[in-house]
Amino acid sequence: MRKSILTAIAGLALAAPAGGLILASPAAGMTMAPGTSGPAMMRGASMGLVVAMRDPGCHWFYTGGGPNHRNYSLTAVHRGSVPLVNLDEAALKIKGPGGTKILPVGKRLMVTAKGVYGITMVGQAPDDNHLKLTIK
Repeated sequence: MRKSILTAIAGLALAAPAGGLILASPAAGMTMAPGTSGPAMMRGASMGLVVAMRDPGCHWFYTGGGPNHRNYSLTAVHRGSVPLVNLDEAALKIKGPGGTKILPVGKRLMVTAKGVYGITMVGQAPDDNHLKLTIK
């Protein structure tokens, strides 16, 4: 009995690195930009504009960068529609010309109406960041 348990644990230990490679591979429809690595660096139309957690001030627009230096911004300007992706720690409240929407964590919302959007985290403290997205 003890020998079979140890064999099973050893087998899982050998299989774990291979499973990690599978989990880290890009999802269907996403492409990797040249010179980048990791799922957080995925780019392309399917990824969209990412709202991510970063201290101080909680949520920011992730604008690119590599594993040693990432770029963030409080404002973003786009021409035409853009998919907004919530990778923050809580749902986002998006107020704009199209009305008010709640975007849950891990979900994507296509922002199409031209205008200025205010993005805040649901239940956030008054001193946290308020993001501004402009669609032209």
